[in-house]
Amino acid sequence: MSHAVRAPSVLVAVLVLTAALWVPMPTAAADQPTASFEQDVTTVTRGDVVEIRVRHSDPGVLHVGGDDYGYHLSVELTGSGVTTVTIDTYNSTGDPETYVSGGGNKTLHTAELDRPLEPTTYLMNVTIGGVERAIGQLEVAPRGNTSAATFVAPASLNETESTPSVSAIRAASTERTVVAKGDIAVIRLNESGLESALASGTVAGGSDSNGIEISMNQLEVRPNHEQETFLATPENGTTIVSDLENDEVYLLWDTSDLPLEGDREKYEVTVTLDGEHNGLVEDDAITARTPVYLVEPTVSMAVDNDTIYPWEALTVNVTGETTLAPGSVLELRARAPGQPFLRLVPMTVTENGTVATNLTFAPEDRGLVFPMWIRDYSDETKTTMTFHEADAGLRFVDQETDGTFVTISEVNLSVGGFIQVETPDDEPLGTTAYLPPGRHENVVVEFDRRQLTDSELLAVAYADRNRDQNFSSAVDLAFRENSSANGTVIADDAMVRLEPDAKTPTPTETPMETETDESTAAATTATTTYPVVERTPIEPAVAGTNTGIPFSPALAVVALVVTGLLARLRKTEEN
Repeated sequence: MSHAVRAPSVLVAVLVLTAALWVPMPTAAADQPTASFEQDVTTVTRGDVVEIRVRHSDPGVLHVGGDDYGYHLSVELTGSGVTTVTIDTYNSTGDPETYVSGGGNKTLHTAELDRPLEPTTYLMNVTIGGVERAIGQLEVAPRGNTSAATFVAPASLNETESTPSVSAIRAASTERTVVAKGDIAVIRLNESGLESALASGTVAGGSDSNGIEISMNQLEVRPNHEQETFLATPENGTTIVSDLENDEVYLLWDTSDLPLEGDREKYEVTVTLDGEHNGLVEDDAITARTPVYLVEPTVSMAVDNDTIYPWEALTVNVTGETTLAPGSVLELRARAPGQPFLRLVPMTVTENGTVATNLTFAPEDRGLVFPMWIRDYSDETKTTMTFHEADAGLRFVDQETDGTFVTISEVNLSVGGFIQVETPDDEPLGTTAYLPPGRHENVVVEFDRRQLTDSELLAVAYADRNRDQNFSSAVDLAFRENSSANGTVIADDAMVRLEPDAKTPTPTETPMETETDESTAAATTATTTYPVVERTPIEPAVAGTNTGIPFSPALAVVALVVTGLLARLRKTEEN
């Protein structure tokens, strides 16, 4: 009995517990339509284009503004998903179908605007089936100040067939107000609210350019001259490149045809909004300006070693300055007339307006005298380069002397130097004064000490290595044959006999010796064949301390041929 009574009580308890734990599902809410804005507050500068993104589960209507704002726009949202509605706030006059895109039908519930959408914060909402499902704001901000800055770019920026890209313009441009005539003046505009107004691609003013006028204005007016103004048109050498995502516009102005009086002409670039054709202003207004100083394109060049001597490396350092735009490429040219020798070296202008390069020439270039210049700027930069050879020759014949001097019959030197007379055991007896480059005859060498006996002496040719015109055995090197540091020293021997009544002959100078400028004389002799008579050189008994100057192989061959001829003549005379 008790069991029958308890069973229903347990069942009731289980039902009560189940009811307590059960939570009803909101089936009614899940069936309601939804909508949302991608951004609760969407911001745009007055005059620019704005995109409004709406997510909706069902067809609905987007409302912007209302009667209280003097502007109420509605746009149908068809279907479901994400709808992007674009509004051009500059061209917001007239029928909304002309300046609103995206969505379905567009309706303006207030009077049409006669000026671009005014800056304020407009209410936005989305209704589905007449019920508000989302709310947001459209903030139209006032235009800021448009700014301008002057840059310069190489003329090569405009040499491509297509319009330069924004990235190419940025890479080639250097912020600078000084522009060499012929280079590109790059005017960068940081625009505010002009995105739609610039869509026409023209900036010459009037209705075709939405009242935007950019001009280059001459500031310095000379007597009896009128001030000149040049509109930014393709005919005047301008190109417009826009980067509206970053609110930037680049105006490329080829300055080749701009007037330049004297070495410098001051211009000013202005950006003007025409009140008659631009709805953002009521009266004409200059919104930005920047200076341009037009100068002559100039290039200078300096060579720190335009004369290279045989003992110096064939390395040339070239520097220069220019008014051309950084990034411009100049061509350094070196050419030897009448020879297959042409060097073309590009030099790029640095940001501070300098150029520099380092050239290394080949050993076979020694002996050349040639011009070097920068292409298109020859008058300003032409420099004569002289690469001296180590050519030398001398003729020292048997003779009689009173013991205080000897005479060297003939000397030829490619660079200035000396002749030293030595004993066979390498003891110096005397040295000439400095001998300029060229040919000398009857060169007298006075002895530092008297010669006491008949002796075979040696005459050695030395180069004035430090070019101080004073002989130094520690510095000045002997000329050597075969262009080799290990070649035979250029020397000649002669039997010198004592004769108390011997007289010093008068030295014979060639016209070349009247030259006082060593580099000039060397340049003249560099292309001359030296008719030098040499006898077979002999080695000193004791090696000297000098390593010597290499001797030209060609001259050595000539010397040997002439020596052979002399030997034959002497043999004929003896017979």
